[in-house]
Amino acid sequence: MNLKKRAKILQLAYGEMAPHALQTLSQHFKVCAIITPSLTDRSHRQPLPVEVTAKKLCIPIIRDSRLSTIEQAVKKYQPQAIVIASYDKIIPAKTLNLTKFINIHHGDLPRWRGRANINWAIILGKKYIGLTIHQAIPDLDAGAIYAQYRIPITDSDTVATIYAKINVTVKAKISTIVKKVLLGFQGRPQRGQPTYCVTRLPQDGLIDWHQKTIQIDRLIRALTKPYPGAFTYVNGKKLIIWIAETPQRPRRYVGRIPGRIALLHPDGVEVLTGDSSLILKTVNYAGYEGNARDFIATIKLSLGINWVELYEHCLR
Repeated sequence: MNLKKRAKILQLAYGEMAPHALQTLSQHFKVCAIITPSLTDRSHRQPLPVEVTAKKLCIPIIRDSRLSTIEQAVKKYQPQAIVIASYDKIIPAKTLNLTKFINIHHGDLPRWRGRANINWAIILGKKYIGLTIHQAIPDLDAGAIYAQYRIPITDSDTVATIYAKINVTVKAKISTIVKKVLLGFQGRPQRGQPTYCVTRLPQDGLIDWHQKTIQIDRLIRALTKPYPGAFTYVNGKKLIIWIAETPQRPRRYVGRIPGRIALLHPDGVEVLTGDSSLILKTVNYAGYEGNARDFIATIKLSLGINWVELYEHCLR
């Protein structure tokens, strides 16, 4: 293909990578349109960051999550490629056969197929998350690999900081890879035994205070904004924890009740875990954002579900 005339691209733009991919793609290709979730598929009605970017670049926005809409857009614009960053449905073969589909995936394929991969990588204490640019085929995340990168994960990274690292790589690499594919680059087939990450739901963020501090800290960092957050309960109301901190010199308790408030700090509250403690800093309690000290002012309190209270309530 002669790329002297800018090739036409469509972008499925559902994820955190979307505006960063769009910025660089628009510099090298003619982006005919972006496809984003329909308003009924969103938790809020505000424009997505990628939609703000598209509007600034005068790129049409198709707000419709149906597979039929993608097929119609391909037939209308006849793009040389579609870049997926990202999309939450399996695209059927009849649509994939209309043009080249290039997917950006969080995982070192064939390992880590599926969803919520960054969250899982932090929860499981992985030292890196793979980033794979590959051919989209009807089988989940199974297409030929065009390029792979490793994004390091530190003990202080959150899902937001990992996305920021990934977005740097996406901006630097995606246009070059798309050009190679348009010129005929076939990539390489995936080799090895695939593994999968299961989808996570908001209720999976419930904290078990009997776990070790490191496990709870990872859960909080993995589910902080823009995700729904790791959570517990205080006096029957949900407490979402956005930021927590491991104490540098935690007290050694020979008698402990996981979830019990142990200490009150000026900028947070210290909670006992299964093996140590954790300082809760920024939280949302019953819809209100603030310092954990704004909502907790006593050590005579345990976080989590009070089974005794529930049982006695059922007896009434």
